[in-house]
Amino acid sequence: MKGLCSPSLLLLAVLGWVGGNGWADGYSLTRRGADNPGPDNFIRHRYPSVVVFGDYLYIDGGELSQRPNGTEANSTQSAQTYPSYAVSSTLSLRLNESWTNETAEFRSISKTAPLLDQQILWSDTSINTFYVWGGMATGSATPPGDELWLFNGDGTGGGTWSQVPQGDFRDFSRLVRPVGSSFTQTASVGYALGGQVTSKTDRTIQKDDPGYAVQGLVSYNFATSQWTNSSSAEFEGYGTSLNGRAEYIPFGPNGLLLFFGGAETPIDATEDSIVQLSWNWLTLHDPVTGKWYTQATSGMRPPVVERACSVGVQGPDNTYEIFIYGGTSDQIGGISSDVHVLSLPGFVFSKADVPGTPRADHACAVVGKGKRQMLSYGGVDGGPGLRSANITADPWKQGLGVFNMSEMKWTESYDPNATDYESPAAVRDWYARGGMGTVVWKSDEVKGLFINGSSTTYGSSNSSSTSSPQQTSSRKTGGIVGGTVGGVVAVTVLGVAAFLVLRRRRRRQSVVPSEEIEEYRPEPWPKDTPRVRSTTPGTMMTMTEDIPPLPMIPVEAVEIGGIARGELPGDDVDWTYELPVPTPRTRPELPDRKYTF
Repeated sequence: MKGLCSPSLLLLAVLGWVGGNGWADGYSLTRRGADNPGPDNFIRHRYPSVVVFGDYLYIDGGELSQRPNGTEANSTQSAQTYPSYAVSSTLSLRLNESWTNETAEFRSISKTAPLLDQQILWSDTSINTFYVWGGMATGSATPPGDELWLFNGDGTGGGTWSQVPQGDFRDFSRLVRPVGSSFTQTASVGYALGGQVTSKTDRTIQKDDPGYAVQGLVSYNFATSQWTNSSSAEFEGYGTSLNGRAEYIPFGPNGLLLFFGGAETPIDATEDSIVQLSWNWLTLHDPVTGKWYTQATSGMRPPVVERACSVGVQGPDNTYEIFIYGGTSDQIGGISSDVHVLSLPGFVFSKADVPGTPRADHACAVVGKGKRQMLSYGGVDGGPGLRSANITADPWKQGLGVFNMSEMKWTESYDPNATDYESPAAVRDWYARGGMGTVVWKSDEVKGLFINGSSTTYGSSNSSSTSSPQQTSSRKTGGIVGGTVGGVVAVTVLGVAAFLVLRRRRRRQSVVPSEEIEEYRPEPWPKDTPRVRSTTPGTMMTMTEDIPPLPMIPVEAVEIGGIARGELPGDDVDWTYELPVPTPRTRPELPDRKYTF
């Protein structure tokens, strides 16, 4: 018909526009399947974010690689065997039924939010919603503006996206959009420490990767929509954190934010200035008081790593365990395949005997009713520093691995009815051997956050040592008999001691006449030896040199109006000088934003 484009020309125009805008990253829609390629075509999913809502695991963001049309790559793709593209759907996976990594079925959900890598994700599980902020644009796409997006789950594995309006957009727009932040949350507030900004994360930044390191601890209150940005100057050497991890831990009156792993750098970052952080000590933050703390660790520490995944789970005996898997490490010169567990309050590390597969830029979550399993999804193994252009196929079907945290071993299947989590045997044995007595606390204040005196048992009720029923019965009988005999002896000793104390007091009262006992009265001020003010406010210092007694001078009574305050004589007192105020260490700042006020 005249005046209308043919359907074929319209389709070609649409495909050309999509490819030109970097959505497919050179991998057009005609050469790939949907965002749900299935177990046979799945290659890798890098930079995903995951969250659990009830019976569903939601997966969002990142880049997917798959076999085009279910076939192996051809010779023209040898430089990059499996190109990646931005995942344009949100995925969900059922958690109320058993599956293996080959039989698991994903559901694709339409997405209207920006397509980004390494997003910051905060969830409000009470209403099945999660927020997305920050992240890095994929391919040749430009980063979004100052936006916060919200996903509302519908309880059936679906949901919808919407942009969150900001009540105070002026303050919100002053925040730079980071990537690689260490983020975690309480029930109602999300936190993000550091990260970096580049031309791919924030439109106002012109510098390419590694860009600028970001200082500050950003928080967002889900109920009030209020943003804050507090100082992180007390974190490590520069107050910066790149590609680290954070977990909220239930210790202290307000709970604590625990930061670990990752790297640090001065603000104007270079490849040589980025240094991965040690595990010898960890940094904690009280989100209510704003105080920062550090505490030393012990045990089998992980190698220094960035881009690992982690989960936290409450132990049954007053402990809290954090499991850390994978990551890229300068120390080992490659990608880690190990799982380490940090047990609190002991601050002791243990290592799983059986490793997983090397991977970084993946995501993990606690799954199952008993919270016994850690699910790992996605990630890559691209060589040291993840600079390799060749992305190998994932050895796990659909990128899924399940780790039994209690038994410290991997499996390819998921069990929704797995028994309740219990601390691993290595952790229980450490506490049973009196490990808490070996903890060297940084300060009494830090110790008080973890040891409040209300409990003296940690992680040892399910010790790996076992006893037969006959042994248990005989121990109970012996305990009853021993307790009875011990009680009788204790009562007898207490009675004899009380009798002796009373008799001694009576003897003292009969020997010393009451009229000779003088009441203690403090000497009047001033005393014979004068005092001068010390250099420490609020204290006094006594002169030690011999001073002749003062002559007796008659004092004439004088009427004084109001309140009299006596001062020390000042003729022979040297002036006290204050120490100079220390000059704070200056830190370079990011270049000015485009906003002026």
